[in-house]
Amino acid sequence: MAAIYEYTGVVEKVLQLQTFASGFTKRDVVMTDDVGAESKWPNHIAFTFKKDAASMLDTVREGQRAKIRFAIDGREWTNPQGQVKYFTDLTGLKIEVLNADGSSTEPVPAPAEPDFPEDAGAIDDMPF
Repeated sequence: MAAIYEYTGVVEKVLQLQTFASGFTKRDVVMTDDVGAESKWPNHIAFTFKKDAASMLDTVREGQRAKIRFAIDGREWTNPQGQVKYFTDLTGLKIEVLNADGSSTEPVPAPAEPDFPEDAGAIDDMPF
């Protein structure tokens, strides 16, 4: 199992969904450090959301602060000339848009219903 990392920054760009002939889909989001606008050399970091995870970017907007959970994926490829090349991807697993105070804008899930067995034959004899 690959290690999971987190990065918090500002959404610079949300790119269009790409669909390939094989049916594979992916969508990239480019993030910068929180100090990106003030920095002379901001970091521009691209994260790739693959397949169904790409839809997580539908509600993300440029300029928002966000936290991304991601995995680092690497692979080796040999080109037709026989040269070996290495690629590294930052694969997005989850993205959370943050409020100004750094808290998540995701709604708090409702408490789960208690798992009481339904007794179809029981008589409700409560006086109210």
